[in-house]
Amino acid sequence: MTDEEQKIIGERIFLRPLTLADASDEYLSWLNDAQTNKYLETRRETMEGLKAYVAARSGRKDVFFAGIFDKATGAHIGNVKLEPIDLNKKTAVFGILIGNPAYRGKGIGTEATKLVVKYAFEDLQLHDVELGVIAENMAGCRAYEKAGFVVEKIEKGTINHDGVLYDHVHMRIINPNG
Repeated sequence: MTDEEQKIIGERIFLRPLTLADASDEYLSWLNDAQTNKYLETRRETMEGLKAYVAARSGRKDVFFAGIFDKATGAHIGNVKLEPIDLNKKTAVFGILIGNPAYRGKGIGTEATKLVVKYAFEDLQLHDVELGVIAENMAGCRAYEKAGFVVEKIEKGTINHDGVLYDHVHMRIINPNG
């Protein structure tokens, strides 16, 4: 399969599987930036750890891990993933990171989310995709809702980030075609 065949093309972005070559200093800087990792489980990362993370997801049937790239410039601006993918139950868990701050608040997260959901339903034939998000991540919640996710439940004070307890919002989207 060529690189072009692996791309998922959107209006302003494209997605493609990440490789070790994508484990750049810029990508690493996103994970170590307090504003960027505010709602992530990761607080600090090393290049060695980043490369191990990318390598561990490569070629697995239960993981779709892709970079988000600007179509106009080819710049790597973030990541999306479905992990784990359970092909027997036809479900997956979605995650996204818009690492480059210049691309936040511009609908890129919504576009990337819609592309991944379409891939999950049409290519992987999944029944539903779920996610978890910290309630204070209002931009994330809006992007997920714009992409069709609905809130299933909210667990009060169950996410501990740096000693602060946050509400955990569980969201899901169901394949309208089965």
